[in-house]
Amino acid sequence: MKKKYFVWLLAGCMAVTAPNAVLAAENVEEASAEAEAASADTASSDPAGTAELGDDIYSFQLLFDGDLLKAPMSGTDLISMGWEAENPEDLDTMVQSNSYMTGVSFIKGNYKISADMLNLGINEAPAGECLVGGIEVDGSGAVYENIGQKIEPGVVMLPGNIEVGTATIEDIKAAYGEPSNMYEDDTYTKLTYEKDIYEDITLTVYKETGTLLEVDMRSFVEPEGFDAGTVSGETPSIVTDYQAPTALGDDFMDPTVEFMGDLYQLPAPVSAFEANGWVIQDVGEDAYAAGGGLEFIDMMKDNQSVRFSVYNFTENAVTLSNCFVQELSFATYDPEVIDMKLGGGVTLGVSRDELKAAAEAKGYVCEEDGDYMDIYKDGNSRLDDYLSFWFNKDEDPDKAAGITVHHEVLADS
Repeated sequence: MKKKYFVWLLAGCMAVTAPNAVLAAENVEEASAEAEAASADTASSDPAGTAELGDDIYSFQLLFDGDLLKAPMSGTDLISMGWEAENPEDLDTMVQSNSYMTGVSFIKGNYKISADMLNLGINEAPAGECLVGGIEVDGSGAVYENIGQKIEPGVVMLPGNIEVGTATIEDIKAAYGEPSNMYEDDTYTKLTYEKDIYEDITLTVYKETGTLLEVDMRSFVEPEGFDAGTVSGETPSIVTDYQAPTALGDDFMDPTVEFMGDLYQLPAPVSAFEANGWVIQDVGEDAYAAGGGLEFIDMMKDNQSVRFSVYNFTENAVTLSNCFVQELSFATYDPEVIDMKLGGGVTLGVSRDELKAAAEAKGYVCEEDGDYMDIYKDGNSRLDDYLSFWFNKDEDPDKAAGITVHHEVLADS
């Protein structure tokens, strides 16, 4: 199973955050063969078309006033049904690869839904060209995030003849079984049926009416035959603009590093390593990193193989040579040929006291935790630029036995 990291955009606010969850990306399951057969047998006697829904809650579909909506579906297909974006500018918002934009409202007549516009492609794309990965229907009549509406019975149907406006908790359980999770407060009860991470449906039954009034379903998986896009053969300007340094600086926190005899300014493009004799191992000619993506590759030089984590700093897919190396490390257990020096000539064997004194003189933060010491410039750069030293207590607890250098901000950023 291919795993993906997702970020999300909030429509209107344009806020971006990175959740901790790793989201699954698999081929979407179609309705069961039994449901299709039932649809064929009963279509003529079922003018509302409910038979095509079948009984499977995990088909991630519903009928809304005759329109068969499902997650995921093409955003253009939704629009072709007559659903229009309440705020058309939302559809022009660019969504990064492996990201989604939530809170995009679509209206048709007097009805409204809220959608998650999901980009599973390898390149940045406008929301209007993304998938509809999630659909939220609010028939409670309350205005919540501008999607509230009153939905009459018979307008929204779910698999198993579950109807928004009339179905009770007992009806839902009879159709789908016990939910994966249930939450109850003074106002409503939420029943969640979860197939996998980001493949779930939450049904909200309000206590005032005793009936189902809200549906929130999402399925962040690739539909069958999904076109993820193509990789550009052009070299991004951030790669061509890279200039290899000519000398180490005096400050060990400088991003200039000497690695196996060559100088790099981290983050440095993979192509800069290739220019110094490194060769990417065991990947196809069409290997790439999606927009904003991370890949792990093995590279070899002088019969030494090293694993690198490489990042794509652009919005669109690029070849591995156009990704960037942000981190380098080595230790006493590595072959001698794998050596590294930081600014000021700092390398393996540097003492704890020397590192502390150097950090204090520069006003840097120095943190110790057992056999490790981390140094960074300030709290704002703690995750972006840091050094980590390992001390082998079984050999010499006061001399650095391992060094990791990490810089992920480009020089002109």
